[in-house]
Amino acid sequence: MYQSNEFGRLFWVDDELELKSCPMFKDGTGDFGMTEYVSEWTDLEGLRLDKLLSIYKFEILNQINHGGSLFHKATDDVTV
Repeated sequence: MYQSNEFGRLFWVDDELELKSCPMFKDGTGDFGMTEYVSEWTDLEGLRLDKLLSIYKFEILNQINHGGSLFHKATDDVTV
C-alpha cells in the first residue's frame, strides 16, 4: 500500500493489478468505504500523471514481488 500525502489517498493494486485508491484520513488510515478504481476517475484536472504512474509502478512491483505486503509512507512523494 502506498500512502500519498500529495494525493491525500492510499493506493494499492488488486489481484488483477488494477490500481485502487481511497481517501486518507489525517492519521494516515484509509476510508475504505470510499474505495474506487483509479481508472474510473473522471476529474483529471491538475493531476500529476508522473506521480500517479510512479505509484502504480511501485504497487505492481509490491504485488508481484511481495504479495502487496509492503507499505510505503511517502513523506514528500519522491519518484519511486
